[in-house]
Amino acid sequence: MLKGASPGLSFGVRFFSYLLAFSVVFWAFSLHLHLEPVQRGIAWLSVLGQHLVGGDAQLQGTNIIIRTLIMNVNHECTGVFVIMLYAGFVLAYPTSWLARLGGLAIGVPALCLVNVVRLATLARIVEVYPGAFFYFHEYVWQGIFMVLVLVGAISWAERFG
Repeated sequence: MLKGASPGLSFGVRFFSYLLAFSVVFWAFSLHLHLEPVQRGIAWLSVLGQHLVGGDAQLQGTNIIIRTLIMNVNHECTGVFVIMLYAGFVLAYPTSWLARLGGLAIGVPALCLVNVVRLATLARIVEVYPGAFFYFHEYVWQGIFMVLVLVGAISWAERFG
């Protein structure tokens, strides 16, 4: 891609290019307006998961209702941006297309599952200790998600790179 550039710089440019392309497509096609079926599915799975650990959340469309709090599963809660980050890494990494497809086939569903666990956990936290919701939503789970993307991407690269 960049003649004479270091492998790290070439990877970085490809990675940035994929992220830029994903962002442009997301914006150009207003994908956030078409994610409601995904949002409903994630909300349903999250309520199911919350019930499995003793919770009592209720589902109403894309809303998870816990006592007096309503958690709206909007497009940002789908994990789409975390998936774009992971996919950008995998697609930019210099390896075979078969290895890239394998990385996406394993990593994307794994991140989707983690996202459902995240929302189910947050719904349960609201029941047990409502004051901790904001901290866990904004800091703890954001950090966990980023670490999992990093560890997942690096583990995949070490295995197939």
